[in-house]
Amino acid sequence: MNLFELVLKQMRQRALSTWLTLLSVIIGVALAIAILILQRESNQLFGQSDFGYDIIVGPPKGSPLQLTLNTVYHMDKSPGTIPYALYEDMSRHGKAPEGRQNYGFFVKHAIPFMVGDSYKGHRLVGTSPQMFGFDDDGKPVTNEPFEYRKGRKYELAEGRVFAPRKFEAVIGSEVAAREQMKIGSVFRATHGMPGPNETPDIHKPQWTVVGILQPTHTANDRVLFIPVISLFAIEEHDIGLIEQLMLKAKFDRSKATPEQVRDFLVKNGTDLDKMEAGTKRHFNIADVPAAAAAPGPGDELIKDAVVKPAQKKNDAAPAEDEDAYTLDAQGNIVPELPKRAWEISAILVRTRGPFQADRLMYNFQVVNTEATAVNPASVMREFFNTFLKGSTLVLLVISRLVMLVAGVSILVSIYNSVSARMREIAILRALGATRIRILTLICAEAALVGLVGSLLGLVVGHLVGAVESYYFNLTIGQSIDWVRASEQEWGVILLAVAIAALAGLVPALKAYGSPVAVNLTS
Repeated sequence: MNLFELVLKQMRQRALSTWLTLLSVIIGVALAIAILILQRESNQLFGQSDFGYDIIVGPPKGSPLQLTLNTVYHMDKSPGTIPYALYEDMSRHGKAPEGRQNYGFFVKHAIPFMVGDSYKGHRLVGTSPQMFGFDDDGKPVTNEPFEYRKGRKYELAEGRVFAPRKFEAVIGSEVAAREQMKIGSVFRATHGMPGPNETPDIHKPQWTVVGILQPTHTANDRVLFIPVISLFAIEEHDIGLIEQLMLKAKFDRSKATPEQVRDFLVKNGTDLDKMEAGTKRHFNIADVPAAAAAPGPGDELIKDAVVKPAQKKNDAAPAEDEDAYTLDAQGNIVPELPKRAWEISAILVRTRGPFQADRLMYNFQVVNTEATAVNPASVMREFFNTFLKGSTLVLLVISRLVMLVAGVSILVSIYNSVSARMREIAILRALGATRIRILTLICAEAALVGLVGSLLGLVVGHLVGAVESYYFNLTIGQSIDWVRASEQEWGVILLAVAIAALAGLVPALKAYGSPVAVNLTS
């Protein structure tokens, strides 16, 4: 009978003790593996540095972490808005209008980003076709298209990208699967993210799904992307942004006459002839005659508009919003909201190099105070080091202690087994087994328990990692790679086997030094 057969025989003879010892090893190793997966993937998830853009330009209020979490992971609320004109400054390569700056020297890509509405719990993001690697005419960008991660760009699984001024949408793969949406599906936006007991405020415009994205395994799989201009066509947004414009201009509407309100709107580029009746009633200018006024500078969309009558309201839903837009000759959206009042949540910026990135961030720190600029990679590394790294290290220490407890369990189990088998060991010695063979036999038994328990612990640890991945996907819409086994994990297995073998050394030394004659006659 060889050494391996002897070990298995001894383990079968005390099966209950062996299984309980195995269980302690499995728990210790599984805990260590699960923590290693969490540490590795949370570093990739929250401490990543492979963004396809190096700057997020957002509102000056709020923290850099809030801006990054809201923009990258679609978590938390947006800290506010910035002027749409700033996005135009980022995209411009020619001469800047008076009072504006030209950032074209610094910027390779500038992508508008607008949040605030949702559909069945999924966020709506207003943006441009450039996010998906297409220009406004629907043609692919061949020269370095925008990437959401380095080397990774959005790809369409079905359909096409939306037109920049139509009620069209490109949706993430998870939205399509969960809501059973397909090309041609129609949906309406809900204002904000209402809670379970809140009555949703559903906007009137309808968007048609024209494209479905390939899975990205990021939070973007849970998002519906729409043209940013289509958000300005919602009456509630229209009214809110006009009021915001008044606040910024320090215009107190409560102390102004209807004529003064009308004059303020005309001065800021509002075409009162194209303003819907609901918006006029809100600002109390419904019965005030509007003086003829040319649109303000930058309102080319309004100048080319062809007024189309708003759809008649359904008698069953008299409280529904009115249309806050017209359509031009090509059927493109022309919001009644004056362009000076257009606001967005953030701008995703890919600069031309590290020098340009530093200069652009410095500009928003010192010169331009209407926005702030943050580096998402730096923000997330700081977040990980502050909130996650320390806690995972503590958990890792705890898992090591559990493994030591498992080693003690192996020691006690085999020590008791050796004490009960002293006569059998003496018989083996009498039949010719050397002291070294007996020592090797007991250490091998302990090491085998450690090896089998470690391998089972590896499997259980990765199953726990799958639960972690599901949780991250549920909370932030981004899964983790729970299948891959790292070098550290194999190191944990070797450590567990080594601890087990050392634990078996104590009872092995007891058997090594026991007298044969005494044990044979006992």
